[in-house]
Amino acid sequence: MIWNRADSRTATLAKTARRLGRGAILAAAPPEPYRSVIRYLAAAPDGIIRPQDFETRVFLTDLPVWKTGGEEELTERLEKRRVVVTPDGTIVATAKRDLDTAIVIYSAVCFAVFVKFFFDLLPRPGHRPATDETTGALVAKIRPHLDPPSRSVPPPETAAPLPTGPFETEAAIRTAIAATGRRTVAAGLVNASFGNISYRRGDELFITGRGSALDDLEGGIITVPLPGPSPQDAGASTELPAHRRIVLETPYRAVLHGHPPFCVILSLDCREYDCPQRGGCHRFCPRERRIAGFAVVTGEAGGGPYGLGRTVPPAVRETGAAIVYGHGVFTAGRDDFRDAFRLLKELETTCRRLFFRMIEF
Repeated sequence: MIWNRADSRTATLAKTARRLGRGAILAAAPPEPYRSVIRYLAAAPDGIIRPQDFETRVFLTDLPVWKTGGEEELTERLEKRRVVVTPDGTIVATAKRDLDTAIVIYSAVCFAVFVKFFFDLLPRPGHRPATDETTGALVAKIRPHLDPPSRSVPPPETAAPLPTGPFETEAAIRTAIAATGRRTVAAGLVNASFGNISYRRGDELFITGRGSALDDLEGGIITVPLPGPSPQDAGASTELPAHRRIVLETPYRAVLHGHPPFCVILSLDCREYDCPQRGGCHRFCPRERRIAGFAVVTGEAGGGPYGLGRTVPPAVRETGAAIVYGHGVFTAGRDDFRDAFRLLKELETTCRRLFFRMIEF
C-alpha cells in the first residue's frame, strides 16, 4: 500500500485494509466546524454516532468511533462499515478499490455529523437537548462557519449572474448547468459530491451524471431521452426519475437539487411523536407537513412505489420547490436556473433563521 506521507497510524490502517480487502483509505481531520463536531459526538456512551439523514442511510448506516487506536478494534469497527471516526476528530473512510468512493464517504460523514449535532439541539418530548457550557461554546464556535467558505470562485453575491434562458444549443445548456453547479457549491447549498441539476430541451433532458461533482462538471453532464426510460439512464443521477417527471408534468425546464443543511435539519423535526409510521418517515408519511410554506415530502432515491419520482413533482408543480425529509430540496425554474438557485438559497436562509429561534443558545 502506497501512502502520501508517513504517519504513525498507517501501519495499523494497512493491516486492517488487508484483512478486510479494502484497497483505498482516506484518513484525515476535516476542516472546522466538522472536526469539532466529530470530537463532541464521539463521546457517545456506546461509541457509535447515529445520524438520521439521507447520506447516512445510503452510505454510512452509522458512525463507529475508533477509540483505542488499536488494530483489533479498528478491524471490528470496519468489518460491517466503510468508515470510522476518532475522538480527535479524524475521519477514516475506506473503499474496495478507488479513492473517489472514499472521498464520497468522507464527505457524507461531514454532512451527517453537522446535521446530527444541530438536530439534537432541537427540543422534543423524551429528549432534553444539551445546554451545558461545552455545547454552548461549540455552537458559538460554529456560528462563524455557517457563511459560505472562501473558495477559488467569487462569492455568490459578487459572481456574474447565472445565464438567462431559454437555452437552445447544447453548449448553452452545458454552460448554464456548470455555472449553476459551481454557484450552488460556493453558496454552501450542496456538497460537491452530492446534488444534481437538469435542463429540458424538447424531447431530451441534460442531467448531471452519477457521482459527478457539481463544482467541476466538465464531462459530467449526459443526455437522456424523454419520456424514457433508456439505456443511457444508467449513467445519470439516481434522482433522474424525479427530474424527468418534473420537466414532463410541470411548466419548468430547469431543475436544481441541493442538500442545504438547515433545510434538512428542520425536515427531520416532525412533531407527530405518536405516529405509527415513526421510524419509517423517510420512506412514506401520510401526513402533510410544510416549512415556510413549502411541502415536506418523503420518498427514497430513484423510482419505485416510494420513490421521489412520485412525491416530488406534485409539490414542485404547486410552489416551485419540494423539501425532502432528511434529504434536501428540489427547486425549479421555467427557462433557466436563476429562480431555482434564488429559491434554494432563500429556503436555506429561512430555515437557518427558524432553527436558531427554536433553540436556547
